[in-house]
Amino acid sequence: MSSEPPRQPKDLKGLLKFCLEATRDEDAPPLPENPEEVLNSMDSERREWLQEALQGMSVDVIEQLTTGIKILMSSSADLDEKEETLDKLEDWLGNIDMSNNFHKIGGFEALKNCLNTPHASLRTGAAHLVAEICQNNPYCQDKLLQDGFLAILIHQLDQDEDPACRVKALYAISCMCRDFPPALDAFSKQDGWSRVLKSIQSEEPKLRTKACFFVAAVASVDARLVEDLSKMGVVHQLSAILQEPLNITHEHVLNSLLLLAQRSELARSEAQAPELRLEQTLALKLKEVGGKAEYQEVVDHINNLVNICFKDEESADR
Repeated sequence: MSSEPPRQPKDLKGLLKFCLEATRDEDAPPLPENPEEVLNSMDSERREWLQEALQGMSVDVIEQLTTGIKILMSSSADLDEKEETLDKLEDWLGNIDMSNNFHKIGGFEALKNCLNTPHASLRTGAAHLVAEICQNNPYCQDKLLQDGFLAILIHQLDQDEDPACRVKALYAISCMCRDFPPALDAFSKQDGWSRVLKSIQSEEPKLRTKACFFVAAVASVDARLVEDLSKMGVVHQLSAILQEPLNITHEHVLNSLLLLAQRSELARSEAQAPELRLEQTLALKLKEVGGKAEYQEVVDHINNLVNICFKDEESADR
C-alpha cells in the first residue's frame, strides 16, 4: 500500500462528476464523460460551494462521502449496508467544515431519502445524523431549514409509530432550532410546540426528557416563547407530571418548570394556581427523595422553585 498522502482532485470538473454520479437517480441517463455543460449552467453559489469543497477535501474523503451518498440513495442497496453507511457518515462528519461540505456535494438529499423510508432504523439514523450535523452550525441549520427538513421532522415526531424515531426527530429539531432564530420561528409557525407538549405527556422517558430539555433551552433565551408556552398550558402539564411517583424524568421536568418561572410572571402565576397544588406536590417530592445524594439536582430545583413561587405567599400568611 502506498504511503503517499491522498491526491487532491485536479480540477473542479472532477469533483463535479463525483457529486453528480453520487446523487443522480438510478434510472437517469449516464453522465457525460465531460460534464462541462452542467458546470457552465451551474449558478455561481453552487460553483463556489464546490470550489470550497475541492480545497478542503482529499480524493479519498470525497470518494467516501459520495459512495455513502450513493448507497443511501440506492433502491438496490440492502438495509444493513445503509445502516452501516449512516454510522460511518457520523464518524466522517465529525467537524463543521466536513458537515458543510457534505451539504455542498448533495448529501442532504440522501438524508431526506432516509427520513422518508419505511425502515425505522434509517429514519432514526438519519434524524440522529441531522442533529449531529447542525448542532452549533448555522450554515447547516440554514440549509436544512431551506430544504424542508423541519416539516419532515415535525411529522416524524408527531406521527411516527416507532418511539426511537420520535426521540431522534425531537433531538434533530432541537439542534436545528437552538441558537438559530429562523428555525425557531418556523417551528412555532408550523405548530411545533403542540407536538413538544404532547411529547412532555408521553410515557416514553427519553422523549419526555428531550422535550423538557428543549423547553428549558428555549426558556433560557427567548422570553416571548416562554409567555406563549405558558399560555399553552405547559406549566400545568409539567406540574401534573410531578404528581407521578419519582422517576428519572423529574429532574428535567423540574428544571424546565424552574426556568419558565424565572423568566415569566405569567408562568409564576400559573404555578401558584391553587388547583395545581404545586407547593404541596413539591413538599411531598422532597420527602420522596429522602436526602439521597443522587437526587441533589432534584432537591436544588425544588428549593429554587419554592423560593421563586411561594416564599412571598408564606411571608404574607404570617
